[in-house]
Amino acid sequence: MQSQMPLFFILLFLSVFLISQALILPSVGKKVRHKQLMKRLRENYKNIDAESVSLLRENALKDLNPLEKWLIQFSLFENIKKKLDLAGIRTSFSKFLFLSFLAGVALFLVLLLLNQIWYLSLGVICVVWVVEYFVIQKMITDRLQKFEEQLPEALDIIKRVLQAGQPLNHAFYEVGKEMPAPLGPEFLNTYNLLNYGYDLRLAIMQMSERTPTVSMLAFSSAVLLQKETGGNLTENLDKLSHLLRARFKLARKIKTISAESRMSAWVLVLAPFGMYIVIYLINPEYIQALHSDPRGLKMVGGGMIALAIGTLWIRKIVNIEV
Repeated sequence: MQSQMPLFFILLFLSVFLISQALILPSVGKKVRHKQLMKRLRENYKNIDAESVSLLRENALKDLNPLEKWLIQFSLFENIKKKLDLAGIRTSFSKFLFLSFLAGVALFLVLLLLNQIWYLSLGVICVVWVVEYFVIQKMITDRLQKFEEQLPEALDIIKRVLQAGQPLNHAFYEVGKEMPAPLGPEFLNTYNLLNYGYDLRLAIMQMSERTPTVSMLAFSSAVLLQKETGGNLTENLDKLSHLLRARFKLARKIKTISAESRMSAWVLVLAPFGMYIVIYLINPEYIQALHSDPRGLKMVGGGMIALAIGTLWIRKIVNIEV
């Protein structure tokens, strides 16, 4: 029984963490929507000539060392690189991989020195890497949400610059100079690409790829549509700015109304774990059957599965897409 106790508590901790992340992290619908946006961007790349594609790839690889250029040939490392870029992590790609691997190996050796079972040590390392993944996902969500919140103000700046008779690339420079991160550096980078010789379409599409949000796709569509067919870009950006502000206002209203439901979800999800801790502290012998009896472990496993399904169901109800 004692040998199963550490494994039981590690699984318990992992279950609480993963279930809580299911309520905190963005819903599956948002991830699907981001994938759809990336698919639409890739479809746009099909219409770009080979010279422009070469220019895009050259710019994407210019800051990578030879090892990183070799690693991103594999889809796994390419996806990790994209997630680091989306999260706004400025650490070198190879340095991030090295530190993650080094932390895992160091933790594994420490647990072995503490006379822990080797497979239990590997499980703890996997937990650390899973936590690292969720932290990066949270950083991506926060960065994209902040970008969307800043975009209406950036559209107002662009509109004023265009009304003053300045070109669009100068408007991007003004936005990059006046707006804080993450929006400011993105527009400033786009301005630098335009000065470097990029076509406006390529520069806008690359910025959309770095910030795959509905708001950014709407902005890029408005700019590219005006470039190809003409029209009043100032008026279109003004309407888009009002539309985005109305969308954020509705989203905040829905979040306020659903606050009670989200709190109820937290109570329902965490109540079983709270009861377990209370009973364990009051009468440890009463709950020992869960650790020592195989039927108890099966009950815990079934309860975890049912709780996970219930958590996802509650999440689908309380997370309302706008």
